[in-house]
Amino acid sequence: MSFDQRDTIGFRAAQISRMIANRLREALAPLGVQPAQAAALIEIGAAEGLTQKELVERLDVEQPGVARTLNGLEAEGWIRREAKAGRAQGLYLTDKARAVVPEAARLTGEINRDALSELSKTERAHLIDALAEVIDELKRAS
Repeated sequence: MSFDQRDTIGFRAAQISRMIANRLREALAPLGVQPAQAAALIEIGAAEGLTQKELVERLDVEQPGVARTLNGLEAEGWIRREAKAGRAQGLYLTDKARAVVPEAARLTGEINRDALSELSKTERAHLIDALAEVIDELKRAS
């Protein structure tokens, strides 16, 4: 039996991720943000005052990467941090970020819609649900 790695979820997921990331990078470049930065800014904009820990949970990524992204965003004047109760700091958009977040969100949504445009609404929903199940199973197994 021959094994074709191109028929694996890992190969296909990496391919999709790379292609969408490239399109996002290209579309977001005129706004001055990278895809990871845009994702963080969109989440912060949706719930200003959330903490770094909450952002890690919302984005479902590792804390060190979020910390690096936030440090860069703060240094570039996209976000500010304000003390909250205890040691936590809330994350807030600056006016600079507020000016680009709606467009970043629109572009992100458009690229994702385009990627799924050949699927029916039901097929899109099933695909997203199935991928969420795969992710949940992988989390449980690790």
